[in-house]
Amino acid sequence: MNPLPRLTDLSRAEFQAWAEKQGERPFRGDQIWRWLHGRGTMDPDAMSDLPPGVRAKLKEAFVWQSPPLRWSIDEGSTTEKLFTQIEGTDGVESVLIMEGDRTTACISSQLGCPVACRFCASGLLGLKRNLSSGEIVEQFHEIRRRAQSLGRRVSNIVVMGMGEPLLNYQAVVEALDVINHKEGGGIGARHLVISTVGLKKGIERLVQDKRQFTLAFSLHAPTDALRQELIPFPGALSIQELIDAAKLYLEVKGREVTFEYVLLDGVNAGPKEASELVRVLRGVRGTINLIPYNENPGLPFKRPSPESVDRFTDQLRRGGLRVSVRKRKGHKILAACGQLRLQATHGGPISAPSSSV
Repeated sequence: MNPLPRLTDLSRAEFQAWAEKQGERPFRGDQIWRWLHGRGTMDPDAMSDLPPGVRAKLKEAFVWQSPPLRWSIDEGSTTEKLFTQIEGTDGVESVLIMEGDRTTACISSQLGCPVACRFCASGLLGLKRNLSSGEIVEQFHEIRRRAQSLGRRVSNIVVMGMGEPLLNYQAVVEALDVINHKEGGGIGARHLVISTVGLKKGIERLVQDKRQFTLAFSLHAPTDALRQELIPFPGALSIQELIDAAKLYLEVKGREVTFEYVLLDGVNAGPKEASELVRVLRGVRGTINLIPYNENPGLPFKRPSPESVDRFTDQLRRGGLRVSVRKRKGHKILAACGQLRLQATHGGPISAPSSSV
């Protein structure tokens, strides 16, 4: 591992302190931070309003090169997958999703995932390690750069890629702070979504935190018994605990929680499960986001038929629940929900723009 700190891992205050140690005024640290996060510029030589001596010291003191990248494109679904090589590891995957005026970056928080949901490919890797805040925010920088080359602006961030975000809490919220900052990514807190299976300590920290991020719970079953089969992680909250946490989050933050529910044919997508889900969630403010399963090589689960999805959706709506159904995007390049696994795809590499944004 490189003994030098990564440029993107430093906070604005740390850059100010570093500048002062170099005999410079603190505003030089502000300039560096804005170049990094406002424009996505990793190369000190491109930071044109810094004195040459400061640029040289930056290059000596930090790891600043952008890591090797590979993009895979699913032309038919306006979805692109980014593989980022990370030193000493296989790397990490994230996704650019374009639909109408909405442009979403789905970013990862860990290399692999310890939760090991039975239907998710990321869990097959196990947990390699947590990502640093800089490694998380660099995914956003690269996706933003690619989106801008296509004439689009990233409008939403979902921490729904590889990993359980609440197991890497501090790095995740620090990265989202950068993305949220008006001189950084400039994306409003309510457009920044943290997706979790529901971990008690992490949710308590979010509730107590002043940040206004949006929260999504991975539900995936109407009963605790089935949920524990699908999500065998011992720290995951029960369904009633998730509901109580959602009510508390709404009370404290004024933000409704989304309940994510992957539809697995013959497992949790029948009329019995729909009836149980209505019973459990009736009266709970929030949206049920149905995600018809995206098949993964080596996993036994199947995607329900469109007719089954429609019947399940209609039954929930008749029961008074607010429901959305996620469109299938990126499955051909294994970029859809639950498919990120660092597996080679047929999309092939492309050259994304390397200039600052």
